[in-house]
Amino acid sequence: MGTQLRAIRASVSAWLEGRAPRERALLVVGSAVALVALLYSVLWEPAYSGRAQVVASLPALATQLAQARVGLAEARRLRVAVAAPVARGVALRDALAASLSQAGIADAHVALVGAGVEVEAKAVPFAAWMNWLDAVRRAQRVRVIDAHASGEARPGLATVSAALQPAAP
Repeated sequence: MGTQLRAIRASVSAWLEGRAPRERALLVVGSAVALVALLYSVLWEPAYSGRAQVVASLPALATQLAQARVGLAEARRLRVAVAAPVARGVALRDALAASLSQAGIADAHVALVGAGVEVEAKAVPFAAWMNWLDAVRRAQRVRVIDAHASGEARPGLATVSAALQPAAP
């Protein structure tokens, strides 16, 4: 390989020596321009335009990543929810009573009514009630059959009731 390269170099040198000095200068300048154009079109321009495309697509990719993370969290939550058994009857009543006390809703009346549970409370902060109802609906996998709320004399407090049933398996 080395001898062939030397032979090619020698033949190119001999060919260039046979040209006039002005012609040699034009050939060298033309070759340099062709080499720069080739390097630009093969190496520089694709990398530069590719970088610009990547920068332009980053916000969309970040949005897709956020959506994928939300979907993953939802899938994990649903997998856990499906794996957990649905409480029924007395177990559901006890679980709801415990979650009411954890939520700070004191003196609530929890009773079994048919296949479901009825919850009633007086003078409860309405925001706490709504937060508890949403949380228990997800955690205990119950559905709200009926719910009522009426305002108390003091602002923010309400008398509330809800009929809950275990979600269908």
